[in-house]
Amino acid sequence: MVYENIETEIKDEILIASMKRSEKLNAINHQMRVDLLDCVRSAASDDRLRAIVITGNGQKAFSAGADIQELKKRTLTTEMGPDADLRKELPTVIERLNKPTIAAINGYCFGAGMEIALGCTVRIASTNAKLAQPEITLGQIPGSGGTQRLARFVGMGWAMQMILSGEPVDAQTAARIGLVTEVLEQDKLMARAIELAQTLGSRAPLAFVAGRDAVLHSTDMDLLSGIDYEKKLYAICVASEDGREGLAAYDENRDPLYKGR
Repeated sequence: MVYENIETEIKDEILIASMKRSEKLNAINHQMRVDLLDCVRSAASDDRLRAIVITGNGQKAFSAGADIQELKKRTLTTEMGPDADLRKELPTVIERLNKPTIAAINGYCFGAGMEIALGCTVRIASTNAKLAQPEITLGQIPGSGGTQRLARFVGMGWAMQMILSGEPVDAQTAARIGLVTEVLEQDKLMARAIELAQTLGSRAPLAFVAGRDAVLHSTDMDLLSGIDYEKKLYAICVASEDGREGLAAYDENRDPLYKGR
């Protein structure tokens, strides 16, 4: 995969997609969104790949957010058009992929960058990471799902503080409030991201999607409706070929060979 603003590498069946505008701290412009959207969709249909790690090129930033020069050109008219739709779509596509996505947050993770990270299955961070939704400091609010996804991970209180103050949190605070699950030294971040991607990618594909969707929809339903939804997804997994294979592999003390059916 060759892109203008995304650098890709395949390592041990894991696609590493690095946002690459180092001179701009990997600020996200329109072309980068186009590139990343094509990249993750292509990876989703590539049987060689188990999972995707999304990170930023270099050691300073995952992404410092949206490109300021493009921000200056936005109007009410543009925000009702296709470019705005693409910005909204990208984190959702990442969130709903049929394969796990790991955000390896290496440094600044601001604005649109954090909205991409929020769409990932799991987020881990280096000790130097700073995470923020700083749009309010520019007289704006997050526009790619930040106001909706952030509270689901950190709760209403922290979402209010981060979105309405625009102030960043450090990696340790991000872990404490549930925004990231692990904090590692910079030189260990990618190895752990790949290891985690391999673990998630080794699970039965149907069970991965079912478990992820059950968790995602848990915020949309009352408890009993959610449990009923979980019951139906569980039944699908039990009846699947992969479900039977998982039990057979356990009995035979071997690794399962899942086929996604």
